[in-house]
Amino acid sequence: MKTAFLHANLIDVLEGKLISNCTVLVEDGIITDILTNDSQPNDASVIDLEGSYLTPGFFDCHVHIVNDSLPEAISPKKTAVGYTLTALENLESLVKAGVTFARDVGDVHNIGVEMREAIKAGRVKLAPDLQASGRAICMTGGTSWTRIGYEADGVDECRKAARLMLKNGADIVKLMGTGGVCTEGTKRGSIQLSEEELRAAVTEAHHVGAKACCHSQNIEGNQTAIRAGVDIIEHGDNVDDKTVQMMVEHGTIYDATLASLKWIIEGGNKGVSPAALAKAKEAQAQCFASFRKVYDAGVLCILGSDSGTQFCRHADSLYEMVVMVEDCGLTPAEALKIGTINSAIACDVDHILGSLSIGKKAHMVVFKENPLENIKVVMKPQMTIKNGEVIWRNKD
Repeated sequence: MKTAFLHANLIDVLEGKLISNCTVLVEDGIITDILTNDSQPNDASVIDLEGSYLTPGFFDCHVHIVNDSLPEAISPKKTAVGYTLTALENLESLVKAGVTFARDVGDVHNIGVEMREAIKAGRVKLAPDLQASGRAICMTGGTSWTRIGYEADGVDECRKAARLMLKNGADIVKLMGTGGVCTEGTKRGSIQLSEEELRAAVTEAHHVGAKACCHSQNIEGNQTAIRAGVDIIEHGDNVDDKTVQMMVEHGTIYDATLASLKWIIEGGNKGVSPAALAKAKEAQAQCFASFRKVYDAGVLCILGSDSGTQFCRHADSLYEMVVMVEDCGLTPAEALKIGTINSAIACDVDHILGSLSIGKKAHMVVFKENPLENIKVVMKPQMTIKNGEVIWRNKD
């Protein structure tokens, strides 16, 4: 099937520039040509974008599709069926937010892996492409043990836990290296999994060509994870110069999840516990400063919203880029690059996704206004396209 998307103002995220009045030709889901004139092939169906702005489909590299974004105290208890229904709702919300590729980093009942396969098979259509970790490996009583955690203690248990997640089909092994914000009874930044425990799990991931990512929220935890060979630091909201240098030397990727803390703080009068609220407020300033320090050093930074944590909705996934610009001082072009090609590199799909380039999949998002001029535009997508097919339109 051939489709011509006419009169598009195309945003080139590789160069950070706008290419006006383009025709994007798509055949069998692949971009075959980008014309900078009014050419209209006779053998193609036509979608006239009428001067709207066209970006690559966005990534969210840190979601929890089984979570309903409510504090645990008020979140309803669910069966596997309930979690599955929540996952379907959240996947739809991601599509409506402009996300065409997501990475689920902690679930229950292996729902993320099974959803990934259902999406590939075309059984679930209103969903982004997906990578999944299965459950997150934590120490007994560690961060996320009450929901998505798989408890493991010692080198042998962590090795076996990683092997189990990989056996179940995980694309990536998720590790909980330190205490976090939302789990009651844990201290933010407290060391939980040791370097030896982390290394055992990381080694198993690398044996089969998978990556390992690690939740970490203090300097010691970040450095421990880097020494253990972790590929991606999640959160990492307290770094010093030594940590940054280690990340540069090891090629460590940084997924700051900036917006989630803002959502938790905003939800302070809606059910967030006093302990979680205090930890979020403590972390926020460190988080923004650390992100800027890491970004300026040239470390590969990616977009992860932590959607599914308290009041961090999948529908607001791309708010992460707004925070990058408004709170951390990036330009819109820099934020858009992080949300597209940078994240595609981290997910090992940059050869087929992440930019509007000939030969890549036609995963695209349409906006009425130019996000290069106003990053808040990313919160109002008008159309989401996967493989050249419009799978969602804003009818408002």
